[in-house]
Amino acid sequence: MAGRSAGGATVALAILAGVAGASGFLAAGLIHSEPARPPVPGEYLPQLVPVPAGEMTVSRSGEPRRVVFERPFLIGRFEVTFDQWDYCHEAGGCAHRPRDRGWGRADRPVVDVSWDDVGQYLDWLSDATGRRYRLPTEDEWEYAARAGSPEPAGPAPLFTDPRLAWAATYVLEARKTRKTKPVGSGEGNAFGLFGAGGNVWEWTDSCWQRTYEAGDDPVSRRNCGVRVLQGEHRSYMPVFVRDIGSGGCSIKPMPGNFGFRVVRDL
Repeated sequence: MAGRSAGGATVALAILAGVAGASGFLAAGLIHSEPARPPVPGEYLPQLVPVPAGEMTVSRSGEPRRVVFERPFLIGRFEVTFDQWDYCHEAGGCAHRPRDRGWGRADRPVVDVSWDDVGQYLDWLSDATGRRYRLPTEDEWEYAARAGSPEPAGPAPLFTDPRLAWAATYVLEARKTRKTKPVGSGEGNAFGLFGAGGNVWEWTDSCWQRTYEAGDDPVSRRNCGVRVLQGEHRSYMPVFVRDIGSGGCSIKPMPGNFGFRVVRDL
């Protein structure tokens, strides 16, 4: 028994010596230690709402396509705001400080951000919180915007002839104010989303394509220069696709009316 006690004491002393040695290396700066990440204040974190599993039918290329969501996910209740973006900019995570076009910042949806700018924000937010945030796919965005409705979000086209539909949509949209509204304005849908009907156009993670085939994954495409936008804003893009309220745009420019909301997987 005495031998065992002596052996245990020796092991304990060795462990203590190792800990002390490691502490010495840390004090000397020979072992790199990552600084603790300051928590992001709650008011600068996107509010999320759950979207249940389910399915919907879309007809973007003329033929109906069934889309199944096997797992629920979280999506931003609102678009990311100027306040949230400016916090990222001041923290060093977002290099670009977008213009507000004279509409105001604070709780208005951030605009004047490119798809690449949004990627910086998502990387920063994921690193700062330890949770992976990303953009929604075009299907996820539409499913959340429909909130269980079989019909696409937004108004139906007034005419089936695309030329007349374009003219009618242009006239109606031209009468609307271009100024954005603070997030949370109006009523939310059945899933709790606000602004899906047209505060700003919203970036998605999907690569824009003219046709859609079963099993095609537009997100996985590399070197995609044109990403899908969802929403309804003063733009002619919706008239060139089957579902009103979506279009494509180059990822590089910083358009003045493009914003986004985030998604987090469960």
